[in-house]
Amino acid sequence: MRRAALVGLALPWAALAWAAPAAAQSDEEIRRLLVEDSIARFSGYCPCPYSYDRGQQCADKSAYSRRATHPLDLYCYSHDVPRREIEDYRRRMGIRR
Repeated sequence: MRRAALVGLALPWAALAWAAPAAAQSDEEIRRLLVEDSIARFSGYCPCPYSYDRGQQCADKSAYSRRATHPLDLYCYSHDVPRREIEDYRRRMGIRR
């Protein structure tokens, strides 16, 4: 019984220890995560110029390259991610700077 109580108390501390490295994420790491998430949420076949479709690189056929139809939340490169998105990510994840 006592051992179960100790394990019950240790689990939240283990979770905090596991989450601690997330607080140390740099802006560049967050940008990379947001780019990966943006591409994963894209519903078409060629989100970015460096993507491949049917064995060929998308290049100029990508949604990113076609600015008229380019979704505003499609990020293919880390420099595409606005500072506001990084701050929103930190706020959602409870990461302090």
